[in-house]
Amino acid sequence: MAVRAPAGRSLSPLIPLGYFACAAAAFVAGVLGTAWFAPELTGHYYHPQVLALTHTITLGWITMAIMGATYQLVPVVLERPIWSERIAQWQLVIVAVAVTGMVAHFHMGTWPGLAASAAMLAAGIGLYLLNLAVTFRGLGRGFGGSGLRLFTPWTATARLMAMGFTGLALTTLFGLSLAANHLVRFLPGEFFPTVHAHLHLALLGWVTPMMLGVSARVYPMFLLAPAMGPWTSRLQVWAVAFGVPALVLGLLGVPGLTLVGTLAVAAAALVHGSWVVGMVRARKRPDLDWGLRFTITATACLPPAIVLGVAIAAGALAGPRVALAYAVVVLGGWISLTIVGMMLRIVPFLVWYRVYGPRAGREPVPTLAGLSSPCLEGASYVLLTGGIGLLAVALLAGDATWIRVAGTMLSLGALAFAAVLIRILRHLIGAAPRKAGL
Repeated sequence: MAVRAPAGRSLSPLIPLGYFACAAAAFVAGVLGTAWFAPELTGHYYHPQVLALTHTITLGWITMAIMGATYQLVPVVLERPIWSERIAQWQLVIVAVAVTGMVAHFHMGTWPGLAASAAMLAAGIGLYLLNLAVTFRGLGRGFGGSGLRLFTPWTATARLMAMGFTGLALTTLFGLSLAANHLVRFLPGEFFPTVHAHLHLALLGWVTPMMLGVSARVYPMFLLAPAMGPWTSRLQVWAVAFGVPALVLGLLGVPGLTLVGTLAVAAAALVHGSWVVGMVRARKRPDLDWGLRFTITATACLPPAIVLGVAIAAGALAGPRVALAYAVVVLGGWISLTIVGMMLRIVPFLVWYRVYGPRAGREPVPTLAGLSSPCLEGASYVLLTGGIGLLAVALLAGDATWIRVAGTMLSLGALAFAAVLIRILRHLIGAAPRKAGL
């Protein structure tokens, strides 16, 4: 029997907004660090400051943002409430403190503190996975007496999200092992291939399925375009399900699988990108706001990411500079620009729903667009997209001056994005609390 949240215990919009606020703070900190540590970024990526920056972006920005998005979107995708609001609240505090500790200890190069922070992060992620696992339980089973379906079936979005949760669990255990390995060496194999396997498990096993699954559901709604066809969704699911384990195993010691896994994941990315292009062409929404422009531009980062990834897997390109440029195109281009675009769409809705939803129809209320600032959104778009492109080129060249210029552009863009969010969130001040959230 599936577990449902008790009646009246739907998730408050303040919970995903809390995750988004923490994520945005980490994003600003990460891009400010890019300009500050420009000389360190000209060297090897396994450097204390570079590792601190990487985990600020991957854990503080990307992971926290995805957690917030799932707490807001899972009830829509599964048509059922999140199991426990209290767990979601405690988890936010635990993960925020743990990520702060990890970043600080990476920066200082203190491994005992890093291991302790990693253990705390694992506890927070465990609470997140428990909350989602119970929410997912019973999905696709059960019919009422009249034959009406009571539960949402296992759609491609639900399957990709479940794959992402599995990838997060494995990534967490892997990362915890790496942290403990700094204290007592016990992991077999060479060090850097193991680190690369951890990174790709996080990127492709956790983030990528979540991005593909969520976009398959929300992009058609945002663009007023046709939903993804069954074959397109199945190709993405099977390509990721096969490609990620193959790539990770290849990096861990079965070299023949590395390129095979990379090509499978590249196929999923190509299918996703072609679907987005087709959807944009077929959309019924005539105008594109800045949030949609961010997400479409993010998709344009997939071709260079695929070229770099396949070239690295095939041995045609190598070295720390290429690896850093590849990370910027994927983490900064495709993933970060997508998240920024999603947040510019989701955050105004959550705030409007909480503050003005009860008043709509009874008194004048602002529109969703009226909560934000198109000028600041446009400035953020220009600075972030331009800064990411310049940073990738500067890293390939290994030029500290241009890395700092790109980091400054990104910092200004991130600050403009943060200013937009602050402008929107200000509407919560003095708002009467609601019993029913989204």
